Amino acid sequence: MKKVLKWIGMVLGGLIGLIVIALIGLAIYGNVKFKPTHADRPLYPITADASPEGLARGKYLMEDAMGCTEGCHVAEDGALSGVVEEVNMPPISALFATPNLTPHETGLAGWTDAEIARAIREGVDKDGVELVIMPSAHYTALSDADVAAIVGYLRMLEPVEHEVPPLQLNWAGKIMLALNVFGPSPLQPPITAAQTNPPSGTLENGEYMASIGACRECHQGNLAGGALPMSPPDAIPAANLTPGGELAGWTVDDFIPAVTEGKHPSGSTLDEGMPRLGTSPKDLADIFAYLQSLPALPMNE
Repeated sequence: MKKVLKWIGMVLGGLIGLIVIALIGLAIYGNVKFKPTHADRPLYPITADASPEGLARGKYLMEDAMGCTEGCHVAEDGALSGVVEEVNMPPISALFATPNLTPHETGLAGWTDAEIARAIREGVDKDGVELVIMPSAHYTALSDADVAAIVGYLRMLEPVEHEVPPLQLNWAGKIMLALNVFGPSPLQPPITAAQTNPPSGTLENGEYMASIGACRECHQGNLAGGALPMSPPDAIPAANLTPGGELAGWTVDDFIPAVTEGKHPSGSTLDEGMPRLGTSPKDLADIFAYLQSLPALPMNE
């Protein structure tokens, strides 16, 4: 009996040792992968579009189609001056901090137009340091003209002084970030060739607007919906946007108020987790046509 117990103890001790080694290895991996620097990354030339048409386009994209002015960088006063918040969700603890996007010296005043564009589309800052929890995986599709318009929009904002500390994560958060638990990596391939806008009224424009609108942020890469990462068991899953879901029975006139006002065709109100976007009816019609062209998929598990 003593030999059996000794054997069991040795096995359990070995398993615990392996678990400890694995955790140490993951912690090292998470630390190495946290905000690495890509010093030799090329910088694609972009100049801010400050023309009336460019500013109008930048305003439309930031405030309506992409919903950026309702997102992570919005302070309590409504300015895009960054947010600082302590997060404690055991085992994760963090100082969640998003950069100041206004043209103040504590924000983007020291950045070139091309550096801002690269941060948006490629997920690295002006020094080549990899950004964290930045949806560049969706914004990498932005055309040169549209990202120039967005940079122009940011340049015309009222400068706001707000020194934002760097984002901080504990070891558990760094591991989960390295394993892409929070979503796809912000780091995207360097852009080295011109990217253009697809024509309005096409499936290509629908795909483009769905991409920069970050629809896949919640509805998954295949747009078949399902539970959101880190969501509680009772959370409402993101809808299946392919013809395998409810949208197969919708019309474009059902789709537009659902996106812009949160109105379900039945008359009920969509969950607040679904953002109310101001995307134009023409672009929404293109998005709807694109979604209807997708393969009919079951909802993701």
